[in-house]
Amino acid sequence: MQNIHPLFVHFPIVLALVAALFEILSLIYKRESFYNMASGLVILTAIAAIATTITGLLAEGTVPHPDVAHSLMETHETIELIGGSLSVVSALWVIFLKKKARILRTALIAATAVAISYGAFYGGRLVYDYGVGTQLVKSGMIDKGDTHDHMEPDSSATDAEGHEH
Repeated sequence: MQNIHPLFVHFPIVLALVAALFEILSLIYKRESFYNMASGLVILTAIAAIATTITGLLAEGTVPHPDVAHSLMETHETIELIGGSLSVVSALWVIFLKKKARILRTALIAATAVAISYGAFYGGRLVYDYGVGTQLVKSGMIDKGDTHDHMEPDSSATDAEGHEH
């Protein structure tokens, strides 16, 4: 099955950050429109986080990755499961508790944005530092035990002008 996780990953990050921004603005300026925007974005964040989590869990078992990236992958998964769970709790709060305990609600929404963003940092490292999910791993340019620091192109690789290495 094709890895579709990359199609989803940016949505919960952006939605969570913008939700936190509007939540804070609604507290500062006491504007109902900011409050409503934050509430809608929190719900969208939870939906996006669920979709991203599902595709991430599917990708985990199918995407080739170097052995050295495995613990980082586990860290990414754990942090994003926490962020995704916080997003669902935030959405439930927005739906059922509405404006009750506003400071706690704001803290929860901000914590969701921080957790999702922090987990995304590790997801980015998986791709950019270890080539997870890229042709580099599939083609063998990154061996199972190698890191990007020791990567050598295989002998059949060619440069941009078609010259063999």
